[in-house]
Amino acid sequence: MRVVIADDNPAVLRQWIVLLKDHFDLVGAAQDGLTVLEYISRYVPDVAILDLVMPSLDGVEITRRLRKLGSKTAVVICSIETGQEFIDSAREAGALGYVFKYTMVRDLIPAVKAVARGEVFISSI
Repeated sequence: MRVVIADDNPAVLRQWIVLLKDHFDLVGAAQDGLTVLEYISRYVPDVAILDLVMPSLDGVEITRRLRKLGSKTAVVICSIETGQEFIDSAREAGALGYVFKYTMVRDLIPAVKAVARGEVFISSI
């Protein structure tokens, strides 16, 4: 399964790489929204894991653009924000997954697998 990741925090990107590298084909890692859109266009991943808040474009806006373009790439938003309004915003934009950063060690791999199958995955507190 091909996966692209994007977070403006290099430490988080490194954590994601360590968590995911043995389970998926990581084809791109970006630190801003415009770069990750370019990677998604170039590599056509099965899943994109996106930070909610990033420079240039946030994860929700990227998701909206992907859905508008008809992209088949499933999206998991990963954020420190746990409020229902953030989850609802991501879901309304078309994200199938929403993972809390403080539960990502537990939830990120199952979330990627679920959204790749077209299923919804939302972290629980």
